[in-house]
Amino acid sequence: MFILSFWHSQPRPKLGGVNKLVYAGWHKQFCDTLHGANINKVYDFISRKKLTPRRQVVVGIVDSGADTTCLSLRPSFWRNANEKLNGRDDDGNGYVDDLHGWNFLGTADGKFNMVSAGTEEYRQFKRLYPKYKGVTNAAQVKPGDKEEFAYYLDMRKKAKINSYLTFFEISVKKQQALASADSIVRGKIGAGVDTLTLRGLTKLSVEDPRWATYLNYMLADLFRTSLSTKWTAYLNKTRADHALMARRIHGIEHDKDKRLLMGDNMLDAADLSYGNNNVCVDGYEHGNFVASVVAGQPADSAYAGIFPQARLMIVRVCPDGDEYDKDVSSGIRYAVDNGAKVINLSLGKYTSPQAKMVNDAIAYAAAHDVLIVAAAGNNGRDIDTVAYYPSALDNAGRPFENYIRVGASGRDGKKLQISNFGIRAVDLYAPGEQIAGVYPGDKANLADGTSVATPIVSAIASMLRAYYPKLTAARVKRLLVATARQEGGIKIVDALAAFENVKKIK
Repeated sequence: MFILSFWHSQPRPKLGGVNKLVYAGWHKQFCDTLHGANINKVYDFISRKKLTPRRQVVVGIVDSGADTTCLSLRPSFWRNANEKLNGRDDDGNGYVDDLHGWNFLGTADGKFNMVSAGTEEYRQFKRLYPKYKGVTNAAQVKPGDKEEFAYYLDMRKKAKINSYLTFFEISVKKQQALASADSIVRGKIGAGVDTLTLRGLTKLSVEDPRWATYLNYMLADLFRTSLSTKWTAYLNKTRADHALMARRIHGIEHDKDKRLLMGDNMLDAADLSYGNNNVCVDGYEHGNFVASVVAGQPADSAYAGIFPQARLMIVRVCPDGDEYDKDVSSGIRYAVDNGAKVINLSLGKYTSPQAKMVNDAIAYAAAHDVLIVAAAGNNGRDIDTVAYYPSALDNAGRPFENYIRVGASGRDGKKLQISNFGIRAVDLYAPGEQIAGVYPGDKANLADGTSVATPIVSAIASMLRAYYPKLTAARVKRLLVATARQEGGIKIVDALAAFENVKKIK
């Protein structure tokens, strides 16, 4: 329980079921039974109008990385034309050998790449634990620290660590009781302790008034442990379990966050030159799938991406666990500075200590006419009432005009049950049920959630910007939102309607 509570709060795409061949590619259709994004009709519209892309659009996949050997993605990878694989920063952009993108979760020498991280709530709890571990109530806290202490308690609760710390305190008392009980037992039966079972222990006649108290500490164990278990084996097992808990508690206070190995100042958004060029790191399944929904080119066309002509810039910022604000900020800025016109963020979380840093990066993208498309999250929550990050609000509290937050809809045109929602917080929805794509190693499959709904919108946006290069990021957002279908109480992106109304929506 303790380890699992550190994992990411937004579920990653899950594998599809037995009907994957039936539903592969349904999200490109729109008919009575399949309420997709109406993309197939856009292909007909383009053919009928004899349109051709007027510029190549780079889509920044700011995610967990991708498999650079994946045959389905290789034709679509962005290639930094001014960079050579020679250990030098040929184009002078501050990144050595960034052929297909950049990894902000690796050391410069490439010897360490961060794969796993805790939830943001756990990281914040861990940061403050040494300061407040002995504090039992707010009365013990200095007046100037009361707000921080309240935040610490909130993070401790949200990290689901309260019960574990309480259990450890009980375990300490239990170990003391067991040590005393063992001393009594050995004094009573001597060498016979080596053959004593738990059944025999319960039948011992002990006059010490503390004996009943000691047995109470073992009561739960006696119900779930075989009574034929040797007393000494039981003691060794409980001691080992306690030692493991003690190591974990010690680690909370003393083990440093491995993210510090990157060597950057995590509070300085301008400190961008860190990481390495390896975007193909374990844990890249999520980013690989997301990229394939945009522009994958597998042999089986049912799993092909929506706009294979787009070029995929892979920017690794997501470990297994909540992403760090600094890396999201850096990833956005890298994508903007290196030519992306659409950025896909299939990420998000509920605690963001450096929210302004990320919002400043979104503002930077807006200033450079870059559209950002982001996932709404997969917890079925109303994010009009619960904070969800990136908040994508400017310094005046207004939503950014270059930022689209996407929820997930099902084949029936209704909101997918797991999708977060919100009249104000979610701009539109896109198909997010059994979406076809490709995992590393060219493994075609289906996945669910807002993480795979988001690249559908990113792909449509990249098509619009390729065929109509005068469209600004803000205008693309207005176009997609204004032409979305009103269906099942939500607005679902409609690619055909967007293409047909390009000249009408200003």
